[in-house]
Amino acid sequence: MYRKGILVLVVVLLAGCWDERLYKNSSVVTLVGVNGTIGDYTGYYAYPKTTANQNEIMIIESTGLSPRDVRNKTNLKIEQTLDLSELSAILVSNDTVKAPLYDILDIYFRDPQNPITIKIAITEGEVKPYMEITKNLADSAGGYYQRFIESSEENTIYPKLDLQTVGSMLFDNAIDIALPYIKMNEEENRAEAAGVALFSGQTFTGKVLDPKQSLIMLLLMKQASKQARLTYMFHLDGNEIPVTSEVIHVKRKWTVNEQLKTIKMDYTIEIEVDEFSHDKLYKDYILEDVQTMIQNKVQADFEEVLKILQEQKSDTLGIGRHIRSYHPKMFKEDWHEQFATLSLEPKVKVKVIRTGVLR
Repeated sequence: MYRKGILVLVVVLLAGCWDERLYKNSSVVTLVGVNGTIGDYTGYYAYPKTTANQNEIMIIESTGLSPRDVRNKTNLKIEQTLDLSELSAILVSNDTVKAPLYDILDIYFRDPQNPITIKIAITEGEVKPYMEITKNLADSAGGYYQRFIESSEENTIYPKLDLQTVGSMLFDNAIDIALPYIKMNEEENRAEAAGVALFSGQTFTGKVLDPKQSLIMLLLMKQASKQARLTYMFHLDGNEIPVTSEVIHVKRKWTVNEQLKTIKMDYTIEIEVDEFSHDKLYKDYILEDVQTMIQNKVQADFEEVLKILQEQKSDTLGIGRHIRSYHPKMFKEDWHEQFATLSLEPKVKVKVIRTGVLR
């Protein structure tokens, strides 16, 4: 009986929240911004603060030798310790990522309290203006950019990446990352999706694919999301008619010739016509002409994007992973140099499988 009493007492004592962390004792940061390089970093931290029964987003700026040094100095400026357990997004300036990206991300991997679902975006110019526009938001600053990025992911503009996937890819020399690139609309004082920043290894190449090129890249990667729309002009009876189609499904087959260092890239893309302001699409010859036109346009777009990727030595498609897995004798450790010399031969076949409810 005595032993049972001790056991009950121990269970009751252990039931307490011994590792409890109260938000009231912390400044809960949802958005981080980074400028600069090693030895001269500037960091920005956005967190909510309640004043006079109103919620306000505070932004603290500090400088330091490293990202950790910046965070330590920021803690000296605020009344509560920074808490990054609710961090949603990290913004990094385009000049900063000309140095290895992992230099900035290292501290986020080492802290087990940090989420692995953090979104990362590259800004055109300094980060500060992108932080400032969140001050008057009713919601969290990080939540704003998280939704901003996820919206473009659903529209097949940004690849679906987070801190965890980026971290694993940075140390894989057989694939490269392409991160969301945003620019500032100064007239409307808001951020805009401007495409993706191409990386070669851990550094930014300086090349940005615009939103259309980014969508094409994601089709090459077979990563069409909820919405992937293509718009081209179609010539009919002496007039130009815009044709918008939505990608329904993408089939892909890569055939590698090791001796010739050639990869034949066959794609079959099934689409639905979403916009065609004419009443003749039900005619077979018109439908075939539209299908052929879209096929030729996509073929040209594929060739253009592949050329850019090879020029930038940025294997975002993961061709290196495919070669390493199925043709290991062909794979070399200096994959970026080898990737740039491959002969990539895309061939696109487009099928219109739906034309809408009008006939």
